[in-house]
Amino acid sequence: MKPATLQSIFDVFVKTRDKVSAPSAPSSTHAQGPSAEDKSKAEKFKQEGNAHMSSKNYDAAIESYGKAVALDNNNPVYYSNRAAAYSSKGDHLSAIGDAEQAITVDPNFVKAYHRLG
Repeated sequence: MKPATLQSIFDVFVKTRDKVSAPSAPSSTHAQGPSAEDKSKAEKFKQEGNAHMSSKNYDAAIESYGKAVALDNNNPVYYSNRAAAYSSKGDHLSAIGDAEQAITVDPNFVKAYHRLG
């Protein structure tokens, strides 16, 4: 398996974006963004998700990352990590959707492009 190039990752994105529903813009329930407390809780859920990934408990990881997203939908890492969990369990369309959402949140978040490839 050869390493992915940015061009090959982009080609995959172009080929797959029409096959999944277009991601909606992040809808924040917080007018000024998440509070410091919500960000802290979200980080704890991310760490919980990471622990579940280490033990290959992908459904629990997806749930934990989903809780992190619910608290802070402006952090592309949570979408990207959930994409990895979806991909690990073979749900590639959901993985693509989360990778695209991570890119929507932060177009410079390179790891999300890698998740597409």
